[in-house]
Amino acid sequence: MSSTNKTLNLSTSHIEISDIFFRSIFEHNPDTVFFLDKEGMIAMPNEGFSEYLGYTKDEIVFHAIEQFLYINEIPIYIKCFNKVLSGEVQHIDTVFIHKAGRKVQINLTLIPAKFNGQVVGVSGIAKDITEEKETAIELIESELKFRSLVEEALVGVYIIQNDKLIYGNPRLHHLLGTEISSSPLDVLDYIHPEDHAEIKSVFNQLINGKKGIDHTFRIISKNSSIIDIEAHSKRMYYHDQSTIIGTLQDITERKKSEELNKYLAYHDFLTELPNRRFFQEKLEKELIISKTLQQKMAVMFLDLDRFKYINDTLGHFVGDELLKLISKRLKICLGEKNILARLGGDEFSVLLPNIQNIDQIIKHSETIIKSLEEPFFIEGYKLFITTSIGISIYPTDGEDTESLMKYAHSALYKSKESGKNSYQIYTSSMNIQTFKTFNLETGLRSAIELNQLEFYYQPKVCTRSNQIVGVEALIRWNHPEWGMLSPDEFIPLAEETGLIAEIGEWVKYKACSQNKAWQEEGLPAIPISINLSASRFLEKDLVGNIVSILEETRLSPDYLQIEITETSLLENEKVVLATLDELRSIGVRIALDDFGTGYSSLSYLKRFRGRIDTLKIDQSFIRDLSETDPDNSNFITKTIIELAQHLKMEVVAEGVERKEHLQILNNYNCDTIQGYFFSKPVPADEFAQLLKIGKFEVSGMSDATDKFEDKREYFRINLDFPLLASMTLIRIHGRKVELGSTNVLIEDIGLGGLRFISDIRLTVHRDIILEFETEILGETIKMYGSVVWMHEAKPGIFQYGLEFLVEETERSNLAKLLNKFAILLRKNPIVPDCNIVKTDRYHFIKNQREILKKE
Repeated sequence: MSSTNKTLNLSTSHIEISDIFFRSIFEHNPDTVFFLDKEGMIAMPNEGFSEYLGYTKDEIVFHAIEQFLYINEIPIYIKCFNKVLSGEVQHIDTVFIHKAGRKVQINLTLIPAKFNGQVVGVSGIAKDITEEKETAIELIESELKFRSLVEEALVGVYIIQNDKLIYGNPRLHHLLGTEISSSPLDVLDYIHPEDHAEIKSVFNQLINGKKGIDHTFRIISKNSSIIDIEAHSKRMYYHDQSTIIGTLQDITERKKSEELNKYLAYHDFLTELPNRRFFQEKLEKELIISKTLQQKMAVMFLDLDRFKYINDTLGHFVGDELLKLISKRLKICLGEKNILARLGGDEFSVLLPNIQNIDQIIKHSETIIKSLEEPFFIEGYKLFITTSIGISIYPTDGEDTESLMKYAHSALYKSKESGKNSYQIYTSSMNIQTFKTFNLETGLRSAIELNQLEFYYQPKVCTRSNQIVGVEALIRWNHPEWGMLSPDEFIPLAEETGLIAEIGEWVKYKACSQNKAWQEEGLPAIPISINLSASRFLEKDLVGNIVSILEETRLSPDYLQIEITETSLLENEKVVLATLDELRSIGVRIALDDFGTGYSSLSYLKRFRGRIDTLKIDQSFIRDLSETDPDNSNFITKTIIELAQHLKMEVVAEGVERKEHLQILNNYNCDTIQGYFFSKPVPADEFAQLLKIGKFEVSGMSDATDKFEDKREYFRINLDFPLLASMTLIRIHGRKVELGSTNVLIEDIGLGGLRFISDIRLTVHRDIILEFETEILGETIKMYGSVVWMHEAKPGIFQYGLEFLVEETERSNLAKLLNKFAILLRKNPIVPDCNIVKTDRYHFIKNQREILKKE
């Protein structure tokens, strides 16, 4: 075979293979393709094209394509077809009519088919776009619907490309103060400069793929107004460009409201000073700084002396104005560097950061005290006020917020005990009384909430018949740690902290309801007495309140007596007189308590004649009554009784402990007796039993002072001259306590315990452990124990019995020492190398109290 024939055969074979290859692709192409001749006849369609139209291939081959077009589309198609014949590629969206009669949206790409450079036909690619077109139509319709919503929306809508605002709805332009125009706006021109970095960060995050971001920023409108904005932005593609779209709203008012709420959460509404919350958080931050830089700082607590009296007397308006003026004065003298806060009521706190030495603290304290010494002028009143200051120092007194505030509070109490209008830097040698006062004050509010307050009832007995004719309700606080507390220990605290009103309400209701309960049990009806402090007489609707309680408890006013002190009468006399008249007009009886200890004068007794039903003679006079050795107490007591009877007042003698007292008072024609001789104050159920019996048989009764049984197992050494000892509290209900010491006098001592006197009112409780230290025969000894009994030896001075907690080995060592001591005492009551006090023991205790105040 010649080479020419071989070449021809190969060419023929190649053509056949190519034909098979392209026909295979043509027929099985997933896209719809077809071929038209120059006259526009369908020369060769694939299966896809015929399926678009619903025909078989045989039904459309050699038919003009116009036959299958929607009639309105034919002119446009012919125009495009002719352009293809001239060599151009054409794209056209057109409409065919399906064999079933429905319209089919088709996208045609028409390509000129050339042979030897001449157009011999048209190749076509068809794509069914019916669904896309319908979707587009729906989108257009949807856009028309939602455009009006966007245009009328109360939120701003924006489209941003390349940091340019290309669309903003009317609300957005209203916020910006701009006109709607087709010219893009530079976004950053309207963003507050301080928020540029934040906005750029948001845009970058979106462009880098974050789906959506909620963010806030500020815009500056054309009129320079600053508006707080809350926005939600997201990314999309719009016109083939990365685009940020979103909505925003004006939250300026909300922001202002939030800032106001935040301000109020951290500031005192009245004085506009920072409040306790602010102070504590600031203190925590300053602690971190001080620890890091190794600096000192101080915390000061201020309490205004007698503010409550001014507030109650002149009213809350004057009190509020006074607090404002005090706040301003304190701010001026403390300066900007130091933090001043109002903790509540009349308490303020100060934070002194970066303190170099104690002198700085003292200088600030003295400046504060001096600044408040100048009078305040309010509503025509010239008001004087002083302050007590307690101070704790970091890191000396504590390294955390709680400790520093607690110890500043403790020092404040020490300052108030020292005579007020002074400052006190905390010392760990805080004595028992200060610790107890602090403890009680912090627990007083919860005492009310936890129902720890109780009433004990002491009978009033007719001197002649020994019949129970009345009862006094005496409030007690059953403290979980300090045991049963008398009113003297917590009522002054209640007055200072403002809790007295709440306690007074409890007292009135409890007394009335209990007396009514006894009457309903069939017990004899007797009046019940309650004590009201001077401040309670300044209540605006005291009488109305009492009437409401009487009505609620259904107790007749005849069975309620209110006891007031002489001080109450003298403070705001006009107000008190009016209140007394109202109380007596509804049938409530009035008793003047502790007569003879206050500002007693015949002139004011005359003014209050007819308003006072009963005079109660103070127990300080009764305690010293004697038949064998009559003194001034006998004469004063007799005179008071005669005076009261002349003024038509009943007389009650308080503090009767001995039968001798009863006989003297009977001789003086005293009406009523109250005291331990008949009964100590007892719980309600015990008093009910006494009332059921109704009277006392005096013949078989002994003195109250004889009722203490001597249960000592060991001998005691009675000391003619007491031993000076230091006493401290070391444990309370299992909790270890570290306090300073207080001087006391030991009156007797033995292997089982000791007797001592102190001006501190301690609790009889075995879970309160005390430590005593003294010197005997040159040897320093420590003794531990708990108080098992107490007795008020003199007003404000208490006698205690202490039972030792000691191991037998230690008791043996103590026995040897005490035996030597006892032998020497027989020879001379003043033994060398012992802490013996030769001065009068009671004067010594009183002098110690004055020394502590000066310190």
